[in-house]
Amino acid sequence: MKATLPQLVEYSRARPDAPRIKAATVNKWLNCLGAVLTWSRKNGFIPDEVPWSNPVAGMRLNEARSNRQPWEPEELSLLFASPIYLQGERPLGGKGEAAFWLPLLAIFSGARLNELAPLSVDDVKLDTASGVRFITVIEDQDAGRSVKTDSSIRAVPIHPELKRIGFLDFVNEVRRSDGQSARLFPKLTPGPKGGFGEAFSKWFGRYKRDLGIDNPSSVFHSFRHGFKDALRAAGVNEDVNDALTGHSGGNSVARGYGWKDMVRRFGFPTLAAAVEKVEYPGLDLAKLRWPARAPWTP
Repeated sequence: MKATLPQLVEYSRARPDAPRIKAATVNKWLNCLGAVLTWSRKNGFIPDEVPWSNPVAGMRLNEARSNRQPWEPEELSLLFASPIYLQGERPLGGKGEAAFWLPLLAIFSGARLNELAPLSVDDVKLDTASGVRFITVIEDQDAGRSVKTDSSIRAVPIHPELKRIGFLDFVNEVRRSDGQSARLFPKLTPGPKGGFGEAFSKWFGRYKRDLGIDNPSSVFHSFRHGFKDALRAAGVNEDVNDALTGHSGGNSVARGYGWKDMVRRFGFPTLAAAVEKVEYPGLDLAKLRWPARAPWTP
């Protein structure tokens, strides 16, 4: 069926219960369209002599607020004192080192599960000018890595706690054993919707309930809310907060088109300083270390 936009509007009004595209998806498409239009202007497809402004700049639908809340401090303490972290256990459903690293990466980067699950060695980079270590995160929460354009990538400096616990050592070991392009968590495979974290999400829900964490609001995605709240609590500028988490915040100036533009706008020192401020009062991770040769390895 083909219909004009006004016809679709009338159809929607007449059928309020009909399935609709989520506001977040529409906003994502608007961001992509804005990136294409801006690129076209910069590359001469829209002549300089033509008066022009990006027609979708600042155009967004209001998104329903999530009812998910950040994890409580005692819940985080319970999770990171579990056998995975202190006894070297690797449950089958946790898919090897993913069980150890994904929650830690989430609370210290604010990235979504399906953004973290497909990470590769290549995604862990060094900015030689500033000395900042960072990960490039592909902003595609629905289909893993099926879309990889510059406009869909952001850069997140690696938190000092991740370095102390051994994340860079882990990355180097994967590089030595499997190569520069190897995936960090190869046991994670795409699910029915294409996301690499789909099966992991279900396992994680069971695991945290087995630990006695039965709060329905404390899910993996809630780590992202905790990260944003930690940035706010530290007084980090909201534009920097939005850039690090890939949110537009209703402000088109706050969101760049790709990680290189993001870095040009804010600079790695500013981004790294913001991430370093993220902390979770009451959470003590001093006992956590990633073992290069874990006791469960044959």
